Amino acid sequence: MEAGRHEQSRSIPIPLIPLPSSLVEKVALDRVNKLLFVDRRHAGDPQLLTWQDRNRSNGNVLHIKPCDVDEVARYRAGGMRAGTEEDEDLVVRNRALDILSRAAQYRASDVHFMLRGAYTEVQVVIKGDLRVLERFSQTEGEGIVRSIYQGIATIRDGSYKPLEFQNAQISADDLPSNTGLSSTRVVRGPAYPQAQDGAFMTIRLQYQPGQGNIQQKDLPPLELPRQPEGELALGVMGYTDNQVERIKTLMDAPNGLIIYTGPTGSGKTTTIFECLQHAARTKPHRRQVTIEDPVEYPMEWAVQMTVTGTKNDKENGAEFIKRVQVALRMAPDTILIGEIRGPEVAVAALESALTGHQVLSTLHVTDPFLFVDRLEIMDRKRLARQVFCDHKIVRGVIAQRLVPKLCKECSIPLDKAPGALPERIVQSLKTWGSLEKVRIKGPGCKECGGDGTLGRFAVAEVLVMDAKVMADFIEHGSDVARVNYRARDDADPSMLETAINYVLAGKLDPRSVEDSVDLIEPKGKV
Repeated sequence: MEAGRHEQSRSIPIPLIPLPSSLVEKVALDRVNKLLFVDRRHAGDPQLLTWQDRNRSNGNVLHIKPCDVDEVARYRAGGMRAGTEEDEDLVVRNRALDILSRAAQYRASDVHFMLRGAYTEVQVVIKGDLRVLERFSQTEGEGIVRSIYQGIATIRDGSYKPLEFQNAQISADDLPSNTGLSSTRVVRGPAYPQAQDGAFMTIRLQYQPGQGNIQQKDLPPLELPRQPEGELALGVMGYTDNQVERIKTLMDAPNGLIIYTGPTGSGKTTTIFECLQHAARTKPHRRQVTIEDPVEYPMEWAVQMTVTGTKNDKENGAEFIKRVQVALRMAPDTILIGEIRGPEVAVAALESALTGHQVLSTLHVTDPFLFVDRLEIMDRKRLARQVFCDHKIVRGVIAQRLVPKLCKECSIPLDKAPGALPERIVQSLKTWGSLEKVRIKGPGCKECGGDGTLGRFAVAEVLVMDAKVMADFIEHGSDVARVNYRARDDADPSMLETAINYVLAGKLDPRSVEDSVDLIEPKGKV
């Protein structure tokens, strides 16, 4: 029954006995109709039932109605609260301090409030690993975060502004005395999904000398953050088994920069999402922070900050830098910087990788071996290749293109379509192998919906950097580095070679290779 439908003639003349503070945020009180809407998880709480009995003895008969937490939040937002505004402010403040106290009992180094729009999750970092301390409603999370920033923090960046990034600090005098804490540093701001008031707050806990390792005994173990379901889908997307293993190895590195290259629309964002999702699945204890323009794939396991409303690349770069600085204050393990467009973002990505973070980013460049030249052109002093050409700084480069897969039913064998391909392409293909299975796009059929192709798949090249290739970049340039690297027995085939192999297998039209990958040249020239 909705609150608006209740009768308005009745009232509760005798003051209610105060509700236990631990329950205030979990209920909504309709005083007119003597109804107490309770989060169904707490409907049988002994304290609540005792409170109900005590009020009944005083003549206040209240009926408990269990309901979902979001329904309770809606009623409370409409004014159905169980205490006065001052009482509730005190309750929220005490709740916030209690969370900090419990985190300190575990000797957590950081506390993360993740406001997800539908709920809030409190995560703590214990001995370098993420754990979940508590989950509650979005409304409760908003109140606690506001209380920490506006009511508890001693030093802060002005008044609480939900849509801005803000810093604060809580001094020892404002923290519970038994925690061993000397102070805390706070950073907060908006995060995806901002349309549902998504936000985050990270609190770095600093302990008094000698107190940082004193953890209370007999504390209940805390669970890991929820892990995404499913499996790594790169193989389904077109990556070879060898490439998948190379990417897994790159993602296992604790630090360093991994660059994904390719033009707009080449599937870089999808590949990065799969990699980050795989990391969250296999290493849920590691904190991921993303900076994107805009957010394309929601990642419930990560803090996702968006860059919006910029007018040009200069403004865009400035906003990316601002968020990188915020991200670094959140003790991240992995940072996604959506795109390296200019020198400031490039320097920030490299510095983040150099200082112990795993960094993923994208770079618009036609050939993966040209990433060095692309970065150097941005700023020949700060981004000179001698500065960043170290395989411990740049761990790997992944290049990919999306190409259309031929329909098996209506594609046409090359020998039945004379003149379909330029002679230049035909002669070049002959240097790579037999043309017996080569096919070209057909007219379309029921199987492919009249298009001639069945979706798209990735053609990729995965470069794992080492000291030798980096030395080639510095001493001889990108062309020599490319030739020497691809001459190795363990080198991943180039995108062009991989694409041509698909052509020779009858899965890819040669013309699609030249549309999306590169010109088809004789084997000896590649």
